[in-house]
Amino acid sequence: MMQLLKLITSSIIFLLVLFFMKTMLSITTDLEEWINTTVSLSFAALASWHSWRWFSGNTIGLAAAVFSGALILGGFGFVFGFFGPMLITRDTQQAATIGIFIASPLGMLLGAVAGYILVSRQKQSVSR
Repeated sequence: MMQLLKLITSSIIFLLVLFFMKTMLSITTDLEEWINTTVSLSFAALASWHSWRWFSGNTIGLAAAVFSGALILGGFGFVFGFFGPMLITRDTQQAATIGIFIASPLGMLLGAVAGYILVSRQKQSVSR
């Protein structure tokens, strides 16, 4: 049962980060589509792999935790900031901008801080 829960959670994280990166790269850059897809798939695989390792109880490095945390919470912020206002108020015109300019950067910042705190707590528990 626990393996199934880890698989579902890591898959959701993969899809969330994939959607977040693909959309943000499409909006902000003029990259070729195959480059955009490759970069998005790489970031999504990285975030889901490190989340799988963390769910399994393994320790992860500082850079991986900060980067993955920023991607995961940035993705959550983007999705909820993008689709949330559309669900609450159907005729809003600023829904996409809230997700892109406010919720996503705040989510990335909070995710990076959360990743740093996670690794520092892991190091404290290992040293005891």
